Amino acid sequence: MSQQKNYDAEFCGNLAIHQTNSIQDFGYLLVLDSKTYSILQASENVNEIIGCNVKECISIGFQEYLLPDDFKHFKAEVNKGLRNRLPFQFSLQKGSVTEPVNILAHVKKDFIILEIEKVDKEPEHSFTEVFQGVRSFISTLESTDNLQEVCEASIKEIRRIARFDGIRMYRFDKDWNGTVIAEEITGELDSYLGQTFPASDVPKQARALYLKNPFRLIPNRNYKTVKLFPVINSVTNGFLDLSDCNLRSVANVHLEYMANMNVTASMSIRVIVDGELWGLISCHHVTSKYLSVESRSIFDWLSMEISYRISSIIKHQELLDSTKLLQQRSEIAELIYAEDDIIKGIFEDANQNLLSLFNATGIALSLNGKIKTLGNVPEMDELENLVLWLEGKGTNKVFYSENLGEIYEEAKAYPHIASGLLVIPIDPGKGEFLICLRPEVIQNIKWGGDPNQAINFEKDGLNYHPRNSFKQWLQTIYGQSEDWKKTEIDIAESLRNFLFEFRAKQIYN
Repeated sequence: MSQQKNYDAEFCGNLAIHQTNSIQDFGYLLVLDSKTYSILQASENVNEIIGCNVKECISIGFQEYLLPDDFKHFKAEVNKGLRNRLPFQFSLQKGSVTEPVNILAHVKKDFIILEIEKVDKEPEHSFTEVFQGVRSFISTLESTDNLQEVCEASIKEIRRIARFDGIRMYRFDKDWNGTVIAEEITGELDSYLGQTFPASDVPKQARALYLKNPFRLIPNRNYKTVKLFPVINSVTNGFLDLSDCNLRSVANVHLEYMANMNVTASMSIRVIVDGELWGLISCHHVTSKYLSVESRSIFDWLSMEISYRISSIIKHQELLDSTKLLQQRSEIAELIYAEDDIIKGIFEDANQNLLSLFNATGIALSLNGKIKTLGNVPEMDELENLVLWLEGKGTNKVFYSENLGEIYEEAKAYPHIASGLLVIPIDPGKGEFLICLRPEVIQNIKWGGDPNQAINFEKDGLNYHPRNSFKQWLQTIYGQSEDWKKTEIDIAESLRNFLFEFRAKQIYN
């Protein structure tokens, strides 16, 4: 029996990808003392923009490389303390020559990180062109309540602006595996539409960084790594935390992963729902592809608009579901009050109410030492054992599982009846529970390569590599039911409160 594994590898999640002590070579980095504005650290390529060797520029004031008015403006913005990410466009003084640059300042408590990139002499898009295009796109998003249509429209818009060879929308499941739900590609890239990629492809520490940064750009996987000097930050006495930085260098395992996918450039754009990472829009290009600071600001904007629209659709559907469930829950409560009896109230019209309320195929009510059932349920002795197991757990909150056989051995004998379990405790100390059951839903998962080969270690146990094949790998999952929705769990807790109070009144009246 094949069961769904958790591919969110602990090893991948423990890599310190935010403390690489190096950057990609499409920009430059300076770290300033927040009080004196003197340079504490710099990337080794910084001489290209300030004409000063990295070792020689340490302790020099940043004002030495700015025009007086620019430095005054810089200090004023930093000292406002309103934002910790500040964009600037200045001209750095490189001897007698000036170099126009874009600067993104990350204002920390004791220091300021400056990400610096040369200004694109020929902007890819005019502001008017971008604004009109995005405004039209937003109108398109607002015209549909269909989640799939929003996803498809989003990747088409991003491809129109960025012109990547391929754009894919990944949606994460509860175990952080990502399924490609929309795709726009050229003939040079393989199609992964409908395929699922294991959680280890975007491990937990990488997902955490997407909560801080709306996108991640790698213009060329063959870039030359640029180190920071000195290695240790004198303020923190450790490696510099580059979590917020677009320039942050990339783990070798990810660069190898890109090579195995036959892509040279990539950009990932986050989709956030309820403060959590809902999905990613992944952009790939066969050859190298740099996007200017101006272009990337567009994707920052688009990330917010797409996230907002997807959130709105999900919230609206949850509201509809919740309203419907609340109505059904009220009808059950009214029947119980009318009969002045939990058993009669629940089973009076259970087909229309309780089974429908929880989208269940079977229910069992253990009350007063007896078990009453409806629908498709295990044999009575099996139900009695299940109740004893639940009583032993001693839970007084709603308990649920989509894979009962994994936590309760006896349930492996009847997955076609009870792979999904939702338990509403009434008086758990006396073995009194309302139990809702769902059968297994056999799933065929199309993995983008064997997920068991996501990370492969060499014999030394230290060096490792990502899988080198993304050929579809089919897995059939047994023993798992349809997921219990959050709205169903919430309504179950509400019903638990009602049943507990009703039962207490019966006992003490």
